[in-house]
Amino acid sequence: MKTDKIKIVHILEGFVGGLSTYMCNVLPQLARRGFDVTLICSLGRSFPDAAEKIAELRKKHIKVYIIPMVRQINPFIDLYCFIALLRILFKNRFDIVHTHCSKAGVLGRIAASLAGIGIRCHSSHCFAFLRCGNSFTKKVYFIIEKLLARLTTRFIAVSQAEADSAKEYGLFPDHKCAIVNNGLRCKEDPSLSDKSASEITGKTSLEVPEDVFIVTTACRLVEYKGIFVLLEAAKLFRSNCVFLLAGEGKLKPKIEQYIIENDLTKKVKILGHVSHMQKIYKISDVIVLCSELEGQPYLLLEAMRARCPIIATEVEGNKELLANQRGIMVQPEAGKIAEAVDELLADEIKKERLVQNAYDYFCRYHSLENQILQLTDIYKLSLFDIGERKHIEDFIHTNSCIEQSQRRTIKETTAYK
Repeated sequence: MKTDKIKIVHILEGFVGGLSTYMCNVLPQLARRGFDVTLICSLGRSFPDAAEKIAELRKKHIKVYIIPMVRQINPFIDLYCFIALLRILFKNRFDIVHTHCSKAGVLGRIAASLAGIGIRCHSSHCFAFLRCGNSFTKKVYFIIEKLLARLTTRFIAVSQAEADSAKEYGLFPDHKCAIVNNGLRCKEDPSLSDKSASEITGKTSLEVPEDVFIVTTACRLVEYKGIFVLLEAAKLFRSNCVFLLAGEGKLKPKIEQYIIENDLTKKVKILGHVSHMQKIYKISDVIVLCSELEGQPYLLLEAMRARCPIIATEVEGNKELLANQRGIMVQPEAGKIAEAVDELLADEIKKERLVQNAYDYFCRYHSLENQILQLTDIYKLSLFDIGERKHIEDFIHTNSCIEQSQRRTIKETTAYK
């Protein structure tokens, strides 16, 4: 049965962190606006609630394919996943492919080109070659991204900083770039407060004294998130602060060992993965993010909405959100972070000013409604552009055929005479 719906597929490798938040927010809204939406992802890198989130997406009419993509380069698995992608793309004949991050960006864009899909959008969510410390690997990732840029019809950045990086490194010109800020619902969903996996109802549930301050971070426990810098900062406080660390990741065993070796067990509490952070924000006095690099972190957006004061490292993705007195930005040093925490906790007036500025900015520029409107405009305009080009190409081809036919007729008439 023929449908007039625009068929779009989002492809990503790791259904984890900000990417899972992005998909769970964006895809149902696209479906509500009349798009036929499909998600292709892997659950190899995911949090414990991934299966629940996938089931929820399917309830909201999102078709989901699971294939075993991995983050590392693995020729056999990558080839298997590439063939699986090709089969899905050929079978469904999507109008638009939107890939996310590195591995899915490579496999998805090549497969979409071979499948003849004319609109190939990509979002990097922070380029891999900028996150990579090894200079050789950085060069390899950059060359791959440069080559794939030729297969990309539209680069959709999640922040101005990301778009600037794409232009600075010569990946995408202005006319190929669009900026669509990450967004959230302007008001928290009250029903989510009762779904927190940790069942946190207050400081007492965490065995935290009522008279201490709580400093919270939430992120994947990986190198570039700067967890050990935060732990170093925690060592500088005596007893007036407890640090909450929400998240999972490969560094968790090392972090646990560090906490024990540095006698931080009473000062730092690892919560593991927390599905919904509302209860945590309610008992937090300060939110801290120590990343070395960011695209546009959902932690800061959630903290803005929850009216929590923020301290974050002075990197591009954070600076864009916290500029103009919306938070405190510091260098990624333990001493600087500790000083900033002390400053905020001691100055209630400054804290309230930062919180209000951040909340107003969030409501104005980072609502989910604005994000969806911008995305739908980009998708529809891309289809219009490609349709116009096809119309012009068909027109030129038709006229060329007519001219050739006329020349043949004249030639045959002349020969006859």
